[in-house]
Amino acid sequence: MKYKLNFSPKLDVSSPSVTGAIVGTATPPSFAAWLPSTWPAAPATVDENFVFTLKRVFEESILGEIENVISDVRRVNPDLQHRGHVIGIALMCALTAISSYGYRGQHAAKFIRKHFRADYHSHAEEIYIQYRNSFMHHWNLFKVSVYPDDRKIKLEGGAISFGLLDFSQALVQATQDFLENLESDATLQRNTLKRYKDLRDSAIP
Repeated sequence: MKYKLNFSPKLDVSSPSVTGAIVGTATPPSFAAWLPSTWPAAPATVDENFVFTLKRVFEESILGEIENVISDVRRVNPDLQHRGHVIGIALMCALTAISSYGYRGQHAAKFIRKHFRADYHSHAEEIYIQYRNSFMHHWNLFKVSVYPDDRKIKLEGGAISFGLLDFSQALVQATQDFLENLESDATLQRNTLKRYKDLRDSAIP
């Protein structure tokens, strides 16, 4: 796979600020995935360099940070017990952010149906409504459930459930699939270039 995500530690993990605009006298790095003001300008068309840039943004500033938190938890616990809300919210934010590059209108559900593992496809709408919206607006889940492990998605008593570790892995695989498709899909290219340019141009230098 050409755009396989790599969460191994990078040589330089220093950052003048955690995210957002650089303040004070810190010298801005040439390119830091977590600092949009340092992202390269959007090219006229999607090429390999652009896809690798986007890969770094997803890898280092979104999914990599979530993977770091999960890894830290699993050093002392066998699963994500009593960390589910925090990690679940982060995963839903990641799904929203990544899917908004290539898709418009119900972007998360479209992303799930196109790029996630097949067993997630029929639950795409419910994942957005019952997981993403409930986690982010109400903190708790009311009509669905999650487990702190790697259980596959399924219906239990009419309610959807899945393990957060499985969802995390499914999201990583889906992001890789999106990047692979980005090289050749004209609609994804047009949407992604516009989204990237809008975000990059909005960042304070």
